[in-house]
Amino acid sequence: MKNKKYYIPFTLLVLFIINSLLVVNNKYNVIDKNVHDFVIKFSSETMTKIMKVFTFLGSTPFIIGLCILIFIILMLLKKKDYAFKCAGILVISTLLNNIVKVIIRRPRPEYITVIENTFSYPSGHTMASVTLYGFLIYYLFKTKISKSYKILFSILLGIIPFVVAISRIYLGAHYFSDVFGAMLLSLALLTSIDLLYDKVKKNNKTN
Repeated sequence: MKNKKYYIPFTLLVLFIINSLLVVNNKYNVIDKNVHDFVIKFSSETMTKIMKVFTFLGSTPFIIGLCILIFIILMLLKKKDYAFKCAGILVISTLLNNIVKVIIRRPRPEYITVIENTFSYPSGHTMASVTLYGFLIYYLFKTKISKSYKILFSILLGIIPFVVAISRIYLGAHYFSDVFGAMLLSLALLTSIDLLYDKVKKNNKTN
């Protein structure tokens, strides 16, 4: 692999494939159970309400609405490339999530407490939130704001998908391996965003 820019996304993709194979072969059963048992130790009526709020931050309506808002703001700021990167990466993330779900066809946990009609692996909420909030972190580091603000806002934005992932486990919508796989695939996509976009632009110019 001559281009070093491919190293990180390629490594993350390989880890995702390994994770998927472990899921298919039921090698995560003990870990999934232990993580779920640990998370629900903190269960209470108040905690459940809080977790439902966090899970909403990764829901399809909220993510789509936020993406549209970000797209409009970036267009108004005349950041056309970033606007299309934002929309494009979310579309690709959604497509990949649905494709993998259909391939793996993993049933939801039996202890699920929310209504879900799709397969379990990988977590759609986690993948969408890592992709979109991760894009915002990516964009922050492309701006000219001070380094301290970049770090502060990145930490705040990074906490959101992490808590969304925990909320999915807490509510019984996903296993730990579902959210872990979602994170790996989303990060592989995020770290290759410039490579993918530049390739699309190059192909459009040559056609």
